[in-house]
Amino acid sequence: MPSPGESPLPDAAPADPALTAEFRRLMSLFATGVCVVSAPSADHAENGGIMGMTVNSFVSVSLDPMLVCWSLQNASSQFSGWLETERFAISILAESQQAVARRYAARASSGLIESDFDWSENGLPVVKGALARIECRHWASHPAGDHTMILGEVTAMDAPEASDNAAPLGFFRGRFCRVGE
Repeated sequence: MPSPGESPLPDAAPADPALTAEFRRLMSLFATGVCVVSAPSADHAENGGIMGMTVNSFVSVSLDPMLVCWSLQNASSQFSGWLETERFAISILAESQQAVARRYAARASSGLIESDFDWSENGLPVVKGALARIECRHWASHPAGDHTMILGEVTAMDAPEASDNAAPLGFFRGRFCRVGE
C-alpha cells in the first residue's frame, strides 16, 4: 500500500488527443454546479487583495471532519497562490450570476472586480448574492495528472434566506444552464 502522497499507479502515458477530446465531450454530459473560489492575496493588491476563479469541480468529501474538494489546473497562473493560501472561500453561484462565473473563468485575476465581493466576519472574500458560502482551512493538496486536488476543512458556512427560492447556476455540455425544477 502506498504511503500518503504516493501514487499506487505508475506515471501515466501521454494522453491521445482524440481520446482526450472524447473524454472531454463525455464528461460534459455530467451536469455540475458552478462556484467561485476566492482568497485574500497580497500578490493581487490591484484586485483589492483578492484572488478568485470559477470552478465546476467542487464536491463534498467528508462529514467528519467536514471536507470539500476542488481541482486546480497545474498550468493556472494562480497555481502557486492557491497552494500557498491557508484559507479560502467557496461561493456557490445562483443562476443569475453567469456574468460573475464568466469573469472568474478567465485565465488570470485581471478581470476581478472588487465590488463583486463582500468580506466575511472571518476575513475571507465571498461573492455577493451567492446561494451559499463555505469558508475553509486548506487541509491538503494532492497531485492528480494535469490538475491538483485541493481539500478544505469547512470552518464556517451560510446560505442567506434569499437563496431559498433562487435556482443554482449549472454547467452542462460546455454551457451554463438552469438547475432545478
